[in-house]
Amino acid sequence: MIKCKELNKEFATEKELFTALKENEALIFAQKKMECKSIDKGNAIVLNQVELCKDLEADTEKAFKTDDDHYYIVVNSANYLDSHKDVHVSGNWDKTVNDQQGKIYLWWCHECGITDNILAFPNDIEMFTANIKWSALGKSYAGSTYSLIYKIKKDAIQNKKVKEWLDNGQPLQASVRMIYVKLLSAFNTDDKDFAEQKAVFDKYYPLIANKEEFEEIKYFWVVKEAQNKAESSLLPYGSNSATGRIETKEDIEIEAVNDTSNEIPEPSIDTQTEQKNKVIIF
Repeated sequence: MIKCKELNKEFATEKELFTALKENEALIFAQKKMECKSIDKGNAIVLNQVELCKDLEADTEKAFKTDDDHYYIVVNSANYLDSHKDVHVSGNWDKTVNDQQGKIYLWWCHECGITDNILAFPNDIEMFTANIKWSALGKSYAGSTYSLIYKIKKDAIQNKKVKEWLDNGQPLQASVRMIYVKLLSAFNTDDKDFAEQKAVFDKYYPLIANKEEFEEIKYFWVVKEAQNKAESSLLPYGSNSATGRIETKEDIEIEAVNDTSNEIPEPSIDTQTEQKNKVIIF
């Protein structure tokens, strides 16, 4: 039997599984488009600010140059299959960087009810994307990962204790609050009834950095566009297999993210335009 987490059912054959997933795609997408936090999905990022800046500054040939008076917080990375079978892909944060610039906070543990939990205000945060080698996050995966990064003035951090931890290189985690905007279904099957989903699978499966950690990947969900909602947070706990600290200068490379405006369009999925985003405020 094949267990399906999304539908909370078991299926005797892959044909039955994929048929049910396709028939319920709109409902699955609607559920996934509810607001979530990456820490809930086993996809928080461990960062070590001291090592990150040291590695970047050590290589004068990098296309990216850090400022001594700023912190650089990697809040999300792509090409990682998380516990919900979701895979963020390159370019999925580009629109939110433009739309939400100057509107996003940095909190502590995704809670703003306490004054000390507000770490930085929107006017002190610059969002941008860059490709970072996995080895820079302390992982042995090949290649690099498209990442959403916050550039924050050091003197803008409101909590002195958190600032001390960042300065000392404590391995805090970062987690983004988000909603999914555009999703694609990816099925690993040669059945012609699912040719569209198979095309998506064939395109994105080779890019999954942690595929070797799974015995088999029958299907997954591609996050083509995500929106950063209100804030991202630093946290002290909740590590997972995709997290890691910045390592040596030989392991890191940051480069400008290529313009994907001329990218070949994805196979059409009607539910992309039919479903409205649903938001739950935590």
